[in-house]
Amino acid sequence: MSKALKYGLLISGIVIIAVVGLIGFGLHAMEIEDHYGDYQEIYYESKDSDIIVNEETSEFGIVGKNWKRLNIRTKEKDSTDLYTFVSKASYYSNIKVYRPKTTIERIEQMNFKDVQKLISEKKVELIFEHQNE
Repeated sequence: MSKALKYGLLISGIVIIAVVGLIGFGLHAMEIEDHYGDYQEIYYESKDSDIIVNEETSEFGIVGKNWKRLNIRTKEKDSTDLYTFVSKASYYSNIKVYRPKTTIERIEQMNFKDVQKLISEKKVELIFEHQNE
């Protein structure tokens, strides 16, 4: 094989891999947008162990995120999808995502007033706020 043919095949391989990667990324982003719609920003901004608060229903949960979905652990349910959690009361909801500054013990056993106390004591940092109008 000549040197030019080797370089041609190498460049062709790199271009094919880049195109396939771009298509895969686009399909992933499209799936997130299709599933979460207006709430996709919450998916992108939050991380594992963040605290998500639904001000409309006075509920909170712990974020569990994987590459495809964002699940919320609440006192009532072990795992609820983000869309189900935020649209419980109605489409119009006020959602806030907080990130703990330090490790918070037994957060699963806390109630809504305890979470409000954490917020007022500034033990958690507001990361994102979303309100549908």
